[in-house]
Amino acid sequence: EGYNGENGWAITPHGPQYDSAFRDREEAEALLDILETQVIPLYYKREGHGYSEGWVKMSKASMKSILPHFNAQRMVMDYVKGYYTRASQHRRVLGEDNGAPARQLAEWKNKIAQQWHGVSARRVDEAQPNIHAGEMLPIHVAMQLNGLDAEDVQVECLVGTESEAGDFQIEDHLFLEPVETNEDGEVIFKLDLDPPLPGLQYYKLRAYPYHALLAHPFESGWMIWL
Repeated sequence: EGYNGENGWAITPHGPQYDSAFRDREEAEALLDILETQVIPLYYKREGHGYSEGWVKMSKASMKSILPHFNAQRMVMDYVKGYYTRASQHRRVLGEDNGAPARQLAEWKNKIAQQWHGVSARRVDEAQPNIHAGEMLPIHVAMQLNGLDAEDVQVECLVGTESEAGDFQIEDHLFLEPVETNEDGEVIFKLDLDPPLPGLQYYKLRAYPYHALLAHPFESGWMIWL
């Protein structure tokens, strides 16, 4: 994580698409090659000084670039900013008006727990295998909410690219809006997708319970992928 080309050496990682034994062998050979051709020669390049100037230079570069980012103080501040402060703020929000928001959220969670088993979602548009630049992709999702309201769910379109390993990498989040209820009692959510990325891109659809008072949008633990 901290390698910048001047503060040490790096072994090229081999991704999960490779066999673990192959990865171990290749990375071990890379480590030994780096030791033999780079690390050891630089360490012993004394040039009459009694020490290696190149080694000292790289050591100082390592301390300068790594210590500010990889230490306990930075780790604690990450927890404070990313978790403890947010948790404290959320607690204050839920505690307002003698805990009324907390009771409201608890009631909503109980409703979701009782009704989500009967929630379903399906595509009702004609899914297209691909579109070209400048074209819009209409997406319609019908949801049987089993007594929930349209405001109780979030229908999300994830837009992203494919990594070299074949993984889906999320680049953007777009949300479908409820527009009508069909004759079967399903709520129709709609999005006219204008692809936000240049070049080849992909999308995925998912639906999950949502409430503005949640600490995290996936806190409920339920989700439907289409």
